[in-house]
Amino acid sequence: MRFLPTTLLALSLLGTLPTACCSNPSPSTNACQIPEETQTDPGTVQVTQLGSGELNAAGQTWPYQLLKLEVPGRAATYAQWFPPRKPGVSPTVVLTKPYDGIAWTGEAVDAKWATRGAGIHPDDSEPHYGPGSSPIAFTPTTPELIAGEAFIHLFHDFGVLAVFGRFYAGGDLQNDRDDMNAGMRFLAQAPNVDTTRIGIFGGSWGGYEALYAAADAPSTVVPAVGVALSPLSDFAAEVDYVSRWVPARVSDPAMRARYQQFFEPYFRRIYATTGGDPVTPGTDYTRWTAAHLASTVQTPFLILHDDWDTLIPVEHTRVLVAQAPQRFTPMYFQNLPAVDWNTLPPDHGPLLSAHGGVVITLSLGHLFVTLGAAEQPLYVPHAQGTVRTWLQGVRAAQEQGRDVSDVVPRLLELTDPRVLMFEPSLGTLQPGATFIAQEINAVWGTTFTDANVRSALAPGLPAP
Repeated sequence: MRFLPTTLLALSLLGTLPTACCSNPSPSTNACQIPEETQTDPGTVQVTQLGSGELNAAGQTWPYQLLKLEVPGRAATYAQWFPPRKPGVSPTVVLTKPYDGIAWTGEAVDAKWATRGAGIHPDDSEPHYGPGSSPIAFTPTTPELIAGEAFIHLFHDFGVLAVFGRFYAGGDLQNDRDDMNAGMRFLAQAPNVDTTRIGIFGGSWGGYEALYAAADAPSTVVPAVGVALSPLSDFAAEVDYVSRWVPARVSDPAMRARYQQFFEPYFRRIYATTGGDPVTPGTDYTRWTAAHLASTVQTPFLILHDDWDTLIPVEHTRVLVAQAPQRFTPMYFQNLPAVDWNTLPPDHGPLLSAHGGVVITLSLGHLFVTLGAAEQPLYVPHAQGTVRTWLQGVRAAQEQGRDVSDVVPRLLELTDPRVLMFEPSLGTLQPGATFIAQEINAVWGTTFTDANVRSALAPGLPAP
């Protein structure tokens, strides 16, 4: 259920590639060596700084810290923290990182996986691993790579907290949920954080972590905005999907086996928490469903989902939205041909992949417009031609009579007077209203201008 980070689209902001360095690098792992541990005020979570470094980009420097977060009675959580640099308080963005392999914790499990390197390996750090268990993919990261991903947020003077779920290290659903909660507890006591302007972002399994982090957040740090890409929101429904929907949809035995092999490591972690398949007496999914999220999440979430997602079916997001439409706003990527489930591999959907850059443009626009200051320029990256290509598909869906009303609110966000659309490869900046007007005009043949595009779009998209 991996969702590769695509915030790298923004890494060449203002034509300068960011670089980062640790203050005490290890030549063998390219990670940060662990210095003598120093304790900070424990508060509700004990914080130990394990290393530090800095990001250098666009002629500026942003320091970061590598942290061990400990809540009594729980396993340790690890995070990379970029404190806000401005005096006073600033917004902060939480990035959920379920799969990234880190080598700076000092734990044997991280050293083992770092030695293995990127690739497919036995899932043998998970306590229920055994004969017949499927392997998992491992992707190592470094503080420098995380710094690069954080750059677009840092450039806006936001703090950034990357919280690592370490799927490869084993555990269960509750362990991942505890990791995200530790990160939120840390923000509740961290200095210079504007606790009324916290955003959270995650995709796939990281989308699950973002939703449940918001559900569990201490009352003082409830995120003001969240974005989840193809999130796993209901674990009972997910088990039902893999166990019963997939066999009903997919007749090809080889494709069925591919699904079962893919999901086996996830089921081990789910069952370790819930007790087994939800149809089995004695299992408990009460804290792992859409109904639970609808009753506990106070954060407004934008959820982007491909309707041909074969890992987490779009129906799960539709159910979540229906239960709490005031909290969950969907943005659906709609495939137009007739679907053949036997030819679709386990994947988050062809359109989410094809329009990955647009997904990030829309996601960042939503976060920045919500979190940015009243007079602050907001730089939203896009790749040349990608928004127009996506809108051409939207128009095609419109011509088929599809409901595309979820598109206009995302476009209107990009016409916010603060927004500047940035094209990294060309280094060009353009007011958001001007950009959206020209893209709409090119696809629908209208003559909107930056002065009237917001009012023109208010009733909806132009007729095809």
